[in-house]
Amino acid sequence: MFIVHLAVLTAVVFFASRYLPTVHVRSVGTSVIVAVVFSLLNFFLGWLIRAVLFVPGLLTLGLLFLILPFVVNLILIWITDKLLHAFRVDGFKAYALLAALITAANWVMGMGFRG
Repeated sequence: MFIVHLAVLTAVVFFASRYLPTVHVRSVGTSVIVAVVFSLLNFFLGWLIRAVLFVPGLLTLGLLFLILPFVVNLILIWITDKLLHAFRVDGFKAYALLAALITAANWVMGMGFRG
């Protein structure tokens, strides 16, 4: 399942770089590296971001929890952008759109593996 997740994440990043003028990836290999770095960041930092956002989630009466995966992906995309020179995202709208695409792909994959 991990390999499938990396493949889907690689495809999302690669196609986003082809169809969004504000997302820049040098090659398919770079897309794979972006997917690996993003996944590692999600594994090591995702829990910390979720923990930090727990109290604001409670203060918003749980509304933040509805978009928590999107917010976590947005932060992780930003960190990935800062770590890799071969991957660049220009502007908040591009970060938000790429995070939304990744969140949607994760949701579809989660629904596919459950049923």
